[in-house]
Amino acid sequence: MSHYILLIAHFRKRAAFVLLPLICVLAAAGCRQALAHEIRFGGERYEVELAITPEERGRGLMYRQSIDPRGGMLLVYRNPGNHRIWMKNVLIPLRVYWIDSNAEVIGVQRLDPCTSDPCPVFAVERPSLYVLELADREHRLLPGDRIRGLDSLSP
Repeated sequence: MSHYILLIAHFRKRAAFVLLPLICVLAAAGCRQALAHEIRFGGERYEVELAITPEERGRGLMYRQSIDPRGGMLLVYRNPGNHRIWMKNVLIPLRVYWIDSNAEVIGVQRLDPCTSDPCPVFAVERPSLYVLELADREHRLLPGDRIRGLDSLSP
């Protein structure tokens, strides 16, 4: 039994020796865990991931099998503009909300995963500062509604 304990201890040391440099390389390459942020609307609280960098926004919710009913992703841009999204490699349907610099919802679309090539691109006519991607279900959020919790994210 004691050599099993020594063997386990040996592999633990090796795993730490191998994994630590890998973790450092990933951290240096800009890999980081998504930041969580609380927003509120319609009397409900949501905990969403922030996508701030171009890489994070480009990846969005790709390859996710599911998202929490009170979760999602908030794409945060530096400046208002014609911010477009697509559903390439997104495996689940989404409700997508475009939000202006006053935290007002200016557009809503229900989007299905892309099955064509090329994938269509979606946008709204007015400039947005944020794009909120939520699970495909009814949310108490309509055009003209305001979202609380975005003021701390303003550029």
